[in-house]
Amino acid sequence: MKKADIKAVVENRFRELGAKQLELYPSGICWTMNGEFFKVSTLTDFWVLEWTDNHSYASNYCFEDISPMPYDISEQEIIWQVDKLLL
Repeated sequence: MKKADIKAVVENRFRELGAKQLELYPSGICWTMNGEFFKVSTLTDFWVLEWTDNHSYASNYCFEDISPMPYDISEQEIIWQVDKLLL
């Protein structure tokens, strides 16, 4: 999958599960649900779901990384990774 496709799948799943989008400076677009903050980052060779339960950390791009994930992943696997993190 392409970077934009992965980001769209992740963010759509965040919405479906009830997460709210917010803009944090300098972190950019993040998501919040149940007092935790989430972000999807698409890097050169892999992508990661990041999270923290600290608003100050989220605002300063200090998320805790979840395992790096490859781009050759199915939509169902992406949804499973998001569900594992949020549910």
